[in-house]
Amino acid sequence: MKKEKTTRCYLLIFMIFFFLLLVQDAVQDNFLSMKYFDEIFGLLLLPAGVLRLVQKKAPEKISLAWLTMLIFLLVFWLSGWTSTLQYGYQPMVNAWKDAYVAVKFFLALGASFFIFSQEIDFSWMEKKLWYVCNVVTAVLTGLCILDVFFGIYYTETRYGLPAIKLFYSSYTALVAVCCLLCAIYLRLYEYYGKKIIKPLAALFFIMLNTKRVKALGAMLCILLLYMLVFHRGKKINKKVLVFSILFAGIALVSIVWQIIYYYYQLGDESARLILTIAAPYISKDYFPFGTGWATFGSAFSGEPYSPVYKMYGLNQVWGLSPKWHQFISDTFWPMILVETGVVGLLSYVGAILVFINRILLLKKRNKAVFVSAGSSLAYLLLVSSSESAFVNPLSILFAFWIGFLLAEVYQTGRGKKEC
Repeated sequence: MKKEKTTRCYLLIFMIFFFLLLVQDAVQDNFLSMKYFDEIFGLLLLPAGVLRLVQKKAPEKISLAWLTMLIFLLVFWLSGWTSTLQYGYQPMVNAWKDAYVAVKFFLALGASFFIFSQEIDFSWMEKKLWYVCNVVTAVLTGLCILDVFFGIYYTETRYGLPAIKLFYSSYTALVAVCCLLCAIYLRLYEYYGKKIIKPLAALFFIMLNTKRVKALGAMLCILLLYMLVFHRGKKINKKVLVFSILFAGIALVSIVWQIIYYYYQLGDESARLILTIAAPYISKDYFPFGTGWATFGSAFSGEPYSPVYKMYGLNQVWGLSPKWHQFISDTFWPMILVETGVVGLLSYVGAILVFINRILLLKKRNKAVFVSAGSSLAYLLLVSSSESAFVNPLSILFAFWIGFLLAEVYQTGRGKKEC
């Protein structure tokens, strides 16, 4: 009875966080307090961790892999602070904000893990998610169809067709929400099997209508994981196989075309290209710890305007100027390289590699959990090539879900005391 009551309580907590993160991007312009909800969620790590220690429910020891990842992140973080204190290019307020956002994803991951690492019935909770996700998917699909035919939201066309983002502020936000829902459905494969195909198809329909190549890449990752894990060694219907091969071909061609378009056709008109090309040169000049927090490629490097841009003539680039810098945070890895230097970049890559390894190990415990967490991480790695990825507010959607899955694996380990 106690476990059932606790499970219901944590289902309510899950739903509150789930819906707040789901609508944050859509409502933050009207409710300014929602603009910082993703940052606040990351800060929950401390009280959630302390509560577990008080309850004596925290892991008795941390595995060597997780400890290694924490060390990598600490070196990365200190690298940014070393150069920040050395050069002082930006106010400390901006530096602190940027330094926090740089590790926000991992803090949110830990917060979610500690919140849900309770003695609760995860299978019961996840089965309830089936109905919730079906309603959300149905609403989004219905609105997408209405938008395609009646234009109730869309304001842009691509390839002569309407590009759909519904009530979200960007196409990327809608794609991220759809990918999160896909990840949840992939986890539910354990309970509902092929029934998840219909809602996945509906979410693919929405993503296709954003007319974004990143959406195609995300769909390709989800499709490959689904086929390789759930249908490995099984006989696949020829029609399904042909469709999968055709879709994979189209997606790959589209991704290659997008890369060529941005990095060759646009030339010096692409802010993303300029930031990417300039990053190694700036990092070389500021070897080994970079230029410091809030100085390059981050949202906090625009107000006040970082002197690094002027020093390298980037203030003349469209989308990077002091008066109009809308594309100033249009990259991820160049930002890491310049702000924290080679030391910071290598440390961050090390942390990501350890994290990938931990996700891969989930396959031995539960294939559905592995595919769900793997698709979430694959999406973030995919978009890191063309947007702020792990420091973007949308990344907290995936940190929240992966943390929940890790809590499930830990809690259902039956007696395992190591995290």
